[in-house]
Amino acid sequence: MGAGTRTVLIWFNNDEERLTFAVNPGSMTFSRPQASREFVTVGGEHIHVAAGRGLMSVGISTFLPGEGSRFYRGIHPLSALGMLKRWQESGRPVRLIISDTDINDAFLITELKQGISEGDEDVQVGLTLKEYKFVKLEGAAVVSDSGVSQLASRADERQMPRSHTVQKGETLWGIATRYYGDGTKWKELADRNGVADPRQLPIGKVLSL
Repeated sequence: MGAGTRTVLIWFNNDEERLTFAVNPGSMTFSRPQASREFVTVGGEHIHVAAGRGLMSVGISTFLPGEGSRFYRGIHPLSALGMLKRWQESGRPVRLIISDTDINDAFLITELKQGISEGDEDVQVGLTLKEYKFVKLEGAAVVSDSGVSQLASRADERQMPRSHTVQKGETLWGIATRYYGDGTKWKELADRNGVADPRQLPIGKVLSL
């Protein structure tokens, strides 16, 4: 494996943190499932009906170079691994961008594998990410994995507030997710409130929703 020309970038929390793999992954897999539902006819015949595109999965295998590696770029492998662990444990989506592909979307880190070899400073990593969709389920009909139609809890009848006061640790992404159900609308929120730099969100600032 070498540094290569393809760039694999993961950023978290509205680009407040980012990680670019120093080494071009030796292998990547992309799974684009087609969802379907199965029915049984009166005559006992099993048939499938298309039910839309399923959630995409991405598998990445590479290594995080140690300080003695010619690929080392100033980020210790354990620090990079710690970032990935923290992002996974947060339960929040990351944005995955892979150059020369159509991958530029929100994903959840569903699995993180770590491998080490005696006498080697490099850390082997394997990532599995699953596509993340921003949706509101209140009052919507859903279908479970078993194919049984259910009705989600009724819509919240409370009115959405017209403003929000920024608290410590909050981000535009998180606020947009909370009120709009879509973190990618942070830019709209920033423009509405004249926030030039989302990384410098003042505590106590009142945002118009």
